[in-house]
Amino acid sequence: SDASSTQSKPIIPGIGKGKTSTGIVGLKVEPDWYNVMLNRFQALLDKMEASDMPETAQYRIDVTKWCNFVIRAVKSNPEDPEAVEETVQMGQVEELIEMAEDEMIALDTYLRTRMWELVEATNTVYDFEHDPMKDPMGKDGDPDLAEAIRRGVDAMKTQKEN
Repeated sequence: SDASSTQSKPIIPGIGKGKTSTGIVGLKVEPDWYNVMLNRFQALLDKMEASDMPETAQYRIDVTKWCNFVIRAVKSNPEDPEAVEETVQMGQVEELIEMAEDEMIALDTYLRTRMWELVEATNTVYDFEHDPMKDPMGKDGDPDLAEAIRRGVDAMKTQKEN
């Protein structure tokens, strides 16, 4: 869209370019919401891309999906912040900008502390397709589980003897 078509539309008080207040104390209206949102959300994607956080890290997956969702909503409604707000369902565009800024702080911390390694180390693997007929001690069993069972049985024998 060119500048002449933008200027020919009437400014309606309280809506779009006529918005004078967010109604939230301390949160100012962002008249350039379109560019600011695209920049903030793209900056999150760029920072993750430039990092050594694996693409398989759940945090990266979730933040990437969120950023791409918001960017699509913004690009689909370049003249209509209310349509973006309706699509995203997470508040006003100014609040979304604030969320992206807060997420950048969280992302910096996540990258600095390499938190995905901590999550990976404590992540329990669940077998949602467990076969109760499969023998964990058998030749097709899980050797780590078999060893854990052996240790548990040995501990119970030792406790019983004491």
